[in-house]
Amino acid sequence: MEVNFYLNGRGLERRQWAFKPLLFQSMAFMENQFPDGGYVSFTLERNGKVYGAIHFFIDNDGWVSMPRSPFGGLSVAQEVGEQHIQALVGRIIGESSGHQVTVYSPFAEYPTTAGNMFARWLLEAGFFTQFSDLHQHIPVTPADQLKEKMHGSQVRRLNKCLNAGFIFAEESLEKLGEVYSFIDDRRKEQGIAINISESSLRRSWVNLEGVYRAFTIRDGQLIVAACITTHVSDKVLYYFLPAASTAYNNYSPMVMLIDRLHGWAAERGYALIDMGKSSVRGESQKGLFNFKEKMGAEVGFAACLSLLR
Repeated sequence: MEVNFYLNGRGLERRQWAFKPLLFQSMAFMENQFPDGGYVSFTLERNGKVYGAIHFFIDNDGWVSMPRSPFGGLSVAQEVGEQHIQALVGRIIGESSGHQVTVYSPFAEYPTTAGNMFARWLLEAGFFTQFSDLHQHIPVTPADQLKEKMHGSQVRRLNKCLNAGFIFAEESLEKLGEVYSFIDDRRKEQGIAINISESSLRRSWVNLEGVYRAFTIRDGQLIVAACITTHVSDKVLYYFLPAASTAYNNYSPMVMLIDRLHGWAAERGYALIDMGKSSVRGESQKGLFNFKEKMGAEVGFAACLSLLR
């Protein structure tokens, strides 16, 4: 395989792909997130087909993979081996001369990534680990009910929500404004800034058809819990922007939301729900970690690797 370099995706849009990359390495995502350019791409190609891709946003004097998504890193086909990864890393270092390079990786077991191979060759080439974040995910199998993995206290909260008649729903684009306002208000109550504007979320929802979805738990017409999801791949559903009403703390409606989302994902053949990070630059968010753990989430580690110049 040969390693190729592209500026702002020019020429890459004409290439065929030998596999389905993760959302954050797809050209559709890059064109939506960076319509004005400002990024570089490296690919592994054979006979005109792409077998691997990584993108870097140009941030002042640095290259970052990726600043506007949950993670960056490398997405590859099964045919990619150690020697191909080594060649790719060498080309990245050569082309980035004079620039600091940063890679925000997914956890190593993420489907359609190079696993530990990419990190190992980055470290071998002089990168260092800035920090490693706790990452949690919930495996999904059709025969496995989530409540069998949940802590007993969460099962009791789930039953309380069900007995109260709360309703789980997938919301339409027309309801996005209502859902976003609910999430934004809950975040403001906690002093947490929301990391995407409603207009940006709406644009992505429209431009990347079928990728973004909104889910709620309602008490009658009132939203009491909500989240947004992203279709990262046929096997991975990413859960983000969760929020729940403090007035319903005695019910913990987020428990019901995650339980019902698990069932929704199982019906559609997903293998895992990515629950995101539970630390900030290596500092654990214990409350968030404990909640996800009680919901049956498993733990991985997502490293941030850098090369200083």
